[in-house]
Amino acid sequence: MSKTNKLLLALSFVGFIALGLPDAVIGVAWPALRAHFDLNQDALGALFITATVGSVMASMATGAILSRIGIGELLTISCVITALSLFGYTIAPSWIVLVTLGLMTGFGAGAIDAAINTYAATSYSARLVNVLHAFYGVGAAAGPALMTAVLAAGQDWQLGYRIIVGVEIALAIAFVLSRKQWPPPVVHHEEHRRPARLVETLRLGKVQLSLLVFFLYTGCEAAAGAWVFSLLFESRDIATAAAGTAVTLYWGGLFASRLGYAFLPAATSPDAVIRLCLIAALGGVVTLALNLHPLVDTVAISLMGFAAGPIFPSLIATTPARVGPRHTANTVGFQISIAAVGLAVLPALCGLVAQHLGLELVPILLTVCWSILLAAYLALRRSDLATAL
Repeated sequence: MSKTNKLLLALSFVGFIALGLPDAVIGVAWPALRAHFDLNQDALGALFITATVGSVMASMATGAILSRIGIGELLTISCVITALSLFGYTIAPSWIVLVTLGLMTGFGAGAIDAAINTYAATSYSARLVNVLHAFYGVGAAAGPALMTAVLAAGQDWQLGYRIIVGVEIALAIAFVLSRKQWPPPVVHHEEHRRPARLVETLRLGKVQLSLLVFFLYTGCEAAAGAWVFSLLFESRDIATAAAGTAVTLYWGGLFASRLGYAFLPAATSPDAVIRLCLIAALGGVVTLALNLHPLVDTVAISLMGFAAGPIFPSLIATTPARVGPRHTANTVGFQISIAAVGLAVLPALCGLVAQHLGLELVPILLTVCWSILLAAYLALRRSDLATAL
């Protein structure tokens, strides 16, 4: 690998770390934010929605943008947008202003995600791409750890976000300095095999099942990351440092298992990994709902993160074999879109439940969602086997 490729690979890793930082930090920052703006528990859903809308907008626009500017320029602009929006959080005069800034945060994050994945998909092996995705977990674990340290030291939540702003600015500088090394704008597109029409793909029963699986999985992952700190800190009277550590272990577990999956033997069945992970995650959330002991809660949360890690990339990897080449592009696009919806809807639903029925109902709701997810995936696999026969 040349020095240029090594540099871009390193920047890609750092880019995914920076992508995870603001995504996961909100779970620890939320009680302080809620007190600062005098909000109800369900108010967090609005921020998830605007960030999701921004991310979807960026993902849809990335192809057109990359036909005009290079990946390096897009990454630079995206980091600047993210930094400005996060800094805006810290000076926002009202919750409505902060929620509106969520559009910018989502757009910046979505563009970073799409741009790095575009480069990685055309430049690296599948295993290296899996490792790249694992580094999102580094940022997702570091964000809660950072905010926990800030709050435990008696500092305001704004300081935690300003530190992340500094990381985004540093990354933007790195991208602008390396912009000549990144691929130039894509000025043409070769048409290989004409894909199926969108409606034709949507009519497939296995595609409909896969959309349910993606919606539930991403929703469950995000909802746990967003609400376990509030559950432990506000409902179960666990200290800030201990509750923040549990959230950090959740995201750290996601990183560890995703990284470990990349090094499993090539003959390992993705289906077997997904089944095992779904069952383990369900066991973790059931244990959390039982409220046995603070230490048991921490272990259960760690298990949930570790089990969740390989599910998303494994589902993506099995999509071509499931639907065939004509439907692959459409199906992946649908899956990514519905995953973004899940990221917004289920955490918001947990907020409504927490506000009106209490935080202790959140792990019960997640138990129901993980159970439906397991059933939906088993139905999807039966559909695959029936097609194969």
